[in-house]
Amino acid sequence: MPVFPQMMLYPVTRQLSLRTVVNQLADGSTVVFGDSDASLRNWELQANGLTAAEWNAIENFYNSVSGQWQSFTFLDPAGNLLANSEDFAASSWTNGPLIQLSANVADPFGTTRATRAVNTGQAAQTIAQTLSVPGDFHYALSVWARGSSLTLTAGSATRAFSGNSNWRRISFSVSLGQNSNTVTFGAQLSPGVSVDLFGMQVDAQAAASDYKKTGTAGGVYANARFAMDAFTVRAQGTDVYDATIRIVGSGS
Repeated sequence: MPVFPQMMLYPVTRQLSLRTVVNQLADGSTVVFGDSDASLRNWELQANGLTAAEWNAIENFYNSVSGQWQSFTFLDPAGNLLANSEDFAASSWTNGPLIQLSANVADPFGTTRATRAVNTGQAAQTIAQTLSVPGDFHYALSVWARGSSLTLTAGSATRAFSGNSNWRRISFSVSLGQNSNTVTFGAQLSPGVSVDLFGMQVDAQAAASDYKKTGTAGGVYANARFAMDAFTVRAQGTDVYDATIRIVGSGS
């Protein structure tokens, strides 16, 4: 599956469209419900100040997917790529067999949405999620943590963080340079340690952005398409180009 090239295209405007189903009953009453399977996400990227090389990369990609015809994978530049960012027991996470999770723990925002993770084994255990994303992009992995020391992992890269009795958001940036179609992100716990976790996030950029909670779907859209049949590009200088790019995606 082709992937939209990674570059800084801001500002970004996002719009979510939902379908509502209305069923008119024989007695005149109606039943209304939202059809979550029919949601549609739209992005408008203001690609201002592009170099010639950047614009050529976008144009070549547009031609390679035949414009609106072929779908591609798009990583939401303003979203959290991970699914179930606060529910580490969800099926989207692959956890070590000796990781014990306890929900409803006080979190850094004054609610009880954090999770206590305890490694009950004699070897390191990981809470991880594998994403269908390119291995040669830049990513930033972040999570709020409290308690014992913790190691964040992204593919083959790792970074250890010391323990802290107070909540703090830890993060690290990775550029793996790997020729792969998947990357595994997570948190590794040493034997016997206990750590409170909240709001893990992966950004498709070099630094962590403000936290975005996700549910069953994250910001990896595998069925995205261009929402335009032609580009209008403006040359502002010898190596400065402006363009508006519209993309539409359904599902994640």
